[in-house]
Amino acid sequence: MKKIITILTIAALMAGCKKDLTNTVMRQGPAPVVSLSASPLTLSEATAKDTVETIQWNAADYGFSAATAYTVEIAKAGTNFAAPKQVSNGSATILKYVGSNLNEAAISLGIAPGTTGQLDIRVRYSVSDSIFSYTDKKTLQLTTYVVSLPALLVQGGNGWTTPSTRTNGYLLTSVNYDGKYEGYLNLPNADGWGGDAFKLISTTDGTSYGWGNSSTTMSAGGGNLWLTPSPAYMKVNADINALTINYTAVKFYISGDNNGWSTSSTPMTYDATSKTWVANNVSFTAGNAFVFTSNGSYDISYKVNNDGKLTYAGPPGWAGKNITVSTTGTYKVTLDLSGGDGNYKYKIE
Repeated sequence: MKKIITILTIAALMAGCKKDLTNTVMRQGPAPVVSLSASPLTLSEATAKDTVETIQWNAADYGFSAATAYTVEIAKAGTNFAAPKQVSNGSATILKYVGSNLNEAAISLGIAPGTTGQLDIRVRYSVSDSIFSYTDKKTLQLTTYVVSLPALLVQGGNGWTTPSTRTNGYLLTSVNYDGKYEGYLNLPNADGWGGDAFKLISTTDGTSYGWGNSSTTMSAGGGNLWLTPSPAYMKVNADINALTINYTAVKFYISGDNNGWSTSSTPMTYDATSKTWVANNVSFTAGNAFVFTSNGSYDISYKVNNDGKLTYAGPPGWAGKNITVSTTGTYKVTLDLSGGDGNYKYKIE
């Protein structure tokens, strides 16, 4: 009898507890909706410090009070967010952009300075690494403006005297604002040792980059870099994130219809005064096409993009279109690589 009473007592207690249980069930409500404060949008130096775009969305609804984290993703339109710029926004449902930051982001995502393009914007919302969703995308049309690209300025060492201010021919630039810099330097062999010493000074924060532990590495605050052979005209690539520097001696040629696409028969001559490569008395027939090649190959070569601007045409992308001459004649052709990556130019006259 005692055993039966005990069982009944336990059953009664369990029944009482059952009434106090509250079930929390996660449900997926409607996705947050993203809104943009302005589109189309024209960016400019005048509004560089002003808030020019506000990205806003309503809070996600999971059916209970959840600590939702939001990340804004921005990508060049049509890329399906393959390599987006991501901005962690915590629990806030609004993100404001000042003009200079949005201009830099757009350029880094592939909208060239001074051109109009589109960015796709969406928001990732999550309550954990494994539970997340995306909003529908919004498309922002904007026009970027031209700014002086971030640069590493050459500060000559030992016997090499270089300009004290930003000067074409003595700089590397970062066209994608990603810490990767490129430019062309003419090494003068100032000390007569077959090389030249220098440091690279960042225009962004003043950091001085010098010798690392080899000729292809750098360190912040290190001694002089040393590039050989010299004298020589060099294509130089520096990465301040990986702290590497690489260089290739180059000589340029014109290769096209006018010379059977030879990579050696029409050499260009470097003019140290104008810091340009020049070929005089080049004969073209109307409709002839050509490319700037170097060192007997197309590995370091230049064509034009759809906007007619000079663009790198070597590996791995092999991009660009051949340069076309519209009128028969004899020309002076100039290749100007002194302004750093993103500022390369050519002229036919």
